[in-house]
Amino acid sequence: MKFRLLALCTSLAFPVAAEDFDLTDLLPARPGDKVQSSDVMVKGDAVAAADDNAAVQTAHQLLMEDDGDGIKMIQVGSGTGILSMGSASYTSYDNLNATLLSKRGAYNQAYLIAKKQLVENMKGVELACANLASVSMDVIDTGVEGVANTSTNFSEGCKESVSGSLAGFVTFDVYDDPDSKEVRVSLISTPKTRAQIRRNMGCLAVTTDPNSIFSQVVKDIKQGVLPPVGAKVLTHAETGETVVLGFGSAIIRQNKNSAVQKKLKGAAKSQSQTRARSALLATLQGESVYWQGSFDEKQMESTEQLRYTDPYLQDPQRVEVLEEERQIFINTLKTSDEYSTLTKGKLPAGVNSKNFTSEDGYWQYTVAVYAPSLEAEARKAAKQMAGKGQPMSGKSSGRSILAVGGANDNAANPKGASGKVSQEEGL
Repeated sequence: MKFRLLALCTSLAFPVAAEDFDLTDLLPARPGDKVQSSDVMVKGDAVAAADDNAAVQTAHQLLMEDDGDGIKMIQVGSGTGILSMGSASYTSYDNLNATLLSKRGAYNQAYLIAKKQLVENMKGVELACANLASVSMDVIDTGVEGVANTSTNFSEGCKESVSGSLAGFVTFDVYDDPDSKEVRVSLISTPKTRAQIRRNMGCLAVTTDPNSIFSQVVKDIKQGVLPPVGAKVLTHAETGETVVLGFGSAIIRQNKNSAVQKKLKGAAKSQSQTRARSALLATLQGESVYWQGSFDEKQMESTEQLRYTDPYLQDPQRVEVLEEERQIFINTLKTSDEYSTLTKGKLPAGVNSKNFTSEDGYWQYTVAVYAPSLEAEARKAAKQMAGKGQPMSGKSSGRSILAVGGANDNAANPKGASGKVSQEEGL
């Protein structure tokens, strides 16, 4: 193994009390699992244990039992970690491309929800609510009888928003349940993951043979799962150098024309590479996360014994007494959630990518890799170096594309990425 010392930086000497936080042997929870509560204390959203792995596993299982969305604080001797899980559902269609695109969209939505929850926990929520109740009664009495109409109206509206910068988190686990057509994405942020990112963006400390870095990356990927979204960090087994990985994916759309199929595969590769670089940049420098949610609920209850025949409701003598009293109840609810992230900046020199195709041929994955060693080699090479196709035309005959329908619970639905992502020793 070739390595040489490039520089020593006092800025790298971060006081990190959580270097013993290790997820190497941790198995993620799955639906139906039972919480292993031995030597684990659970109080609200906090999970504490003498053993870090037991605490994280219990927190993950509790989130799974709570239907997926939420966070757990992991209290261990070395510090506080935050585990966030988001979930989203998708639809299967007669067109396999549509099924896979719906599934990838669900992975992305679950990823955004998990990130929003991390920011919400760290930054808090801005909230504005309005609540209104209106009660009215209309009574008419004559010498013979009395009738009345009563009405109660409720109106409630709330808007919430979350915004903040997020960095130092990694993807812990992804899971696809083809039976329920739901995916889950779990993110984790620990004192060590935050310190690793912070330290990695300091000055260059060690140069390791680039080939050994990629050998380590491939080995790590084979031991875990290639997630459709997210990032992770790993430590080089021999040199201790921190390597940061950004994951990207795209659906390889299927087409009966072989030439078109090749172009679609190329497009998927390009998409996955861009997404992997974006995930890497977001992990290295942080990203802005925004969420805005609202609900607007209205309710009306009324009892009617009379009806005015006067359109202007000015003549109490022009009243029709209803033979049967009418009870009316109406409730309407509108909700909205908007998630967005913004990643903007420049990746350091030396970022390299590795491309992978899933075994079934439906997914294109890219891993964007950054390490101080790779940056050093790239800058060295840069110093040494310092000495559109035509659009197709023509008429086509055919029919309009079918855009309505196609949902089919029994359609082909290849299982998406599922399994532990962050498992390398030292995470």
